[in-house]
Amino acid sequence: MTFGAGLPAAAALAAAAALLASGPPAPRGGAGPIPPPARALPAPPAGLDIPPPPPPPVERQKGVALGLFAEDVSFSYGPLLAEIVALGATHVALVVPFYQTDGQSHDLALHTRYSPTLAAVAEAARAARRDDLDVMLFPIVRLASPRPGEWRGNLAPRDRDAWFRSYGDLLGELAAVGAVTGAKRLVVGSELSSLDSAEADVDRWRALVERIRATFGGKLVYAANWDHYRETAIFDLVDEEGLSGYFNLRNPAKPADDATLEEGWRRARHEIEAWRAGRTQPFIFTEIGYRSRAGASAAPWDEGTGGKPDLEEQRRAFAAFKRVWLGAPSLDGLYVWNWYGFGGPGTIGYTPRGKPAETEIRALFEGL
Repeated sequence: MTFGAGLPAAAALAAAAALLASGPPAPRGGAGPIPPPARALPAPPAGLDIPPPPPPPVERQKGVALGLFAEDVSFSYGPLLAEIVALGATHVALVVPFYQTDGQSHDLALHTRYSPTLAAVAEAARAARRDDLDVMLFPIVRLASPRPGEWRGNLAPRDRDAWFRSYGDLLGELAAVGAVTGAKRLVVGSELSSLDSAEADVDRWRALVERIRATFGGKLVYAANWDHYRETAIFDLVDEEGLSGYFNLRNPAKPADDATLEEGWRRARHEIEAWRAGRTQPFIFTEIGYRSRAGASAAPWDEGTGGKPDLEEQRRAFAAFKRVWLGAPSLDGLYVWNWYGFGGPGTIGYTPRGKPAETEIRALFEGL
């Protein structure tokens, strides 16, 4: 009997046996034998409690605010940014003042003298990114011709809808700058206490925030004032809750010693954490600052003129903050107010440049 092309039966059977012994044929292309199918992993034993993966590490914002306040259009913020990096900061808030005439107007614009151009903002943001600083764009409203007692915390625009349109248009331009320069955060408003609580205003903010999100893909922040954060009703619209931390640390009649200032901050921390109970959004101080002026710890918010230099009171106030807040799980970051300015021992401004407070801030960043 023969098979195929006339091979004897015995020879054909021998060839078939040899072929089977050599395994399956190699796939086309010479890639070797086909591997066996993968075996399914056994199911975990019943009742075994497998923990979820750990959460991503918390981003601590070790920040410094840098006011873009130079009147010279050719001014370079590069050297100031380099100093901020040397201080140990990882984040910078670039402060952009928006101006309107008074507390009742709605003519918001970049001031031709006291505000940076959008191009200058973009250049500062790019310079900060080159220094590996994460950027937060931080607009604040200022009044060109305020009536007595007026400031951004008690604005009362005659036409609220017009104010929100004007503010939203300007904020949208800043958001566009942030989008093209790689900014990580944008503050949508700061210390606007008279405009951040009423239900009708919340609706206006909601529409404004939706517009901004269409342009800017980073985190949005709202910064409430230290005496109004409990009443602020728009935190749910943003990604991070900010607070301007200008709490009065002492009665003016009390000494500005370490124990008194620390007690002032412990009292403020207790109030903040009680308010924060059950809240899940990240919490940051968008401003922590003291002037190097006698009495600064009794009224840190006071920007009035005059006064006697006191470098130690400024340093002690930052040291008290460090002792109370360092290691607090409720704090996700802070921004020191404000690096812009000449600094040095003879000045009374907020900047800690060239003052003993620098040492406290550096230690704060190292431990945060």
